[in-house]
Amino acid sequence: MKYNSKLLNQYFAPGITEFIFCDAPDITNAHPEAPHWLANHFLNSLLRGAYKKKYRQYAINQIYRAQVAFADYHEARKITLELLAKANPENPDIRLYFHAVSRWESCLLNLQIFIEVMNELRKIFKEDRVYITGDGSPEERVCEIANMAKHLGSEIAAGSYSEDHTVPIWLTNIGLKTRSHEVTYQELANLVSEVAVAADELQDPRTFVNPN
Repeated sequence: MKYNSKLLNQYFAPGITEFIFCDAPDITNAHPEAPHWLANHFLNSLLRGAYKKKYRQYAINQIYRAQVAFADYHEARKITLELLAKANPENPDIRLYFHAVSRWESCLLNLQIFIEVMNELRKIFKEDRVYITGDGSPEERVCEIANMAKHLGSEIAAGSYSEDHTVPIWLTNIGLKTRSHEVTYQELANLVSEVAVAADELQDPRTFVNPN
C-alpha cells in the first residue's frame, strides 16, 4: 500500500517519504573497549589508583555518558538501516522510524551532557571550552539539537514551531535535522569517536592527569 507523501509528512515527520539513505559508519572496531569503560574504570580505580574528590565525579559521569552515547549511536544506526532495508518510503515502518529517532535523540542528549561536564573540567584546568557559542561547530549543533528535543513543549507553546514541524528531530539522507540545525551522520560519528578517545583515557586514572 502507498500513502500520500504530504499526509505522511504532515502526520508523522517532515521528509519521511524522501528518507532513503544513511551513511553513518560503524566505529565499533576503532574503540573495542567501549562496552567496558565503566567496568574498566572501577577495576583501575581499585588496583591502579583513583581520581580524587570532585575529579572522580567528573570522570565517572563522562565515562558513563560516553558509553551510553556510543551504544545509542550504534543502536540507532542498526535500526535506521533496518528501516531502510524495507525500502518502501511511501509506506514507511512508523514503529521503526520513531524507534530510530529515539535512539539518535538519546545519543545527542548524552553527548550534550558529556560536553557540559567536559566544559566544567576544562574550566578547572583553565582550558578553552569545547565550542564557542556561534561557531557553528558540530559540537554546538549537537547541543542545540539536544536542547530543542528537551524543550519541545515550551517551544510549541511559544509558537516557535510551524504546523509542518511535527517533531523536533527527523531523519534525512544527510543526517539529523531540526527546524534550524542539522548534523550529518559523519559529523556525529566523528564526535562520538572523539568522545570515545576521551573515555579511553579517562577509564584509567593513571593515564590521565590526576590533580591532588
